[in-house]
Amino acid sequence: MARDVHANFYVALGVGANALWGAAFIVPYVLHDFPSELITIFRYLVYGVTSIAVLLLFGLGNARISLPIFMVANVISFCGNVGYYLFLTLGVKYSGFVYPALIIGLLPVSVILFGACQDKGKSVLGLLPGIGLIIFGIVLINLLNVNDASGLALNADHVHGIVFSLLALLLLTIYCIANARFLKSNIGISSLRWAGLLGVCALLQSLLLGLFAYVFVGHDMSVFTAYSADSLVAFMLGVVFLGVFVSYVAMWLWNVASRHISSIVAGRVLCLETIFALAYGYMLDARMPHSFELLAICLIVSGGYLVQWCAERAALEV
Repeated sequence: MARDVHANFYVALGVGANALWGAAFIVPYVLHDFPSELITIFRYLVYGVTSIAVLLLFGLGNARISLPIFMVANVISFCGNVGYYLFLTLGVKYSGFVYPALIIGLLPVSVILFGACQDKGKSVLGLLPGIGLIIFGIVLINLLNVNDASGLALNADHVHGIVFSLLALLLLTIYCIANARFLKSNIGISSLRWAGLLGVCALLQSLLLGLFAYVFVGHDMSVFTAYSADSLVAFMLGVVFLGVFVSYVAMWLWNVASRHISSIVAGRVLCLETIFALAYGYMLDARMPHSFELLAICLIVSGGYLVQWCAERAALEV
């Protein structure tokens, strides 16, 4: 019983992280007038500054970090933060919302499949029904939100957007797996300290992205003169929310959960990010989901639980 209580506690932490990650879709929706690369840069600047402040406050920055661990942290941070978000915004820029949403929504499937394939003595065929439900639910709920019948028409820009979105999915999958593996094999590094180190890496990478945006895109601080004072306040509040809560707090919660849950359970929990994002979207639009949207949500959740049940029956690590 105690073991089940502890397991449920760590799953709950993972759910909390996904609730915050789902809220990340609100800020770009509200700040649609601001360039996505500026939102990305300032989001991870805030995340980095917050990480440094927490490390100093709790005295977690005193211990030395070896160069190999620092390099690993940079790779994991890039995959889960700046790199992922950069490719995602490029995908949206070239192909609109539909294709990136369909592709990134497959993250639970990619994590589940990767985790199942690690046990080479087991077949993943038993997981296919649950995975199929997840895919069908994600496709259904995205297709229901296509306002234009030509929204899925392929052209050169759409192909570019699909490629960028696939790269974003690949980076996010690598982050989920590599981050969990590192935390489970390096129990001497606390989850709070690791979240801070990833934030410092994101800060450095956001500065490099800012330099890139200045040199190749021409963005500098003068770009903000085109916005009203109210818009700038909204921008500041938005990036602070993204940097502190969606990035740092969510990363910390997920780090703690990742030490104690398997990739199969993580895949099930990651399904909830889509659900939370949709719930927030419905609240912003002040409407209830339609019957087919509710059906799609039920398919996604049911698919996640079916995958875990099948994994347990197949004696995979759960």
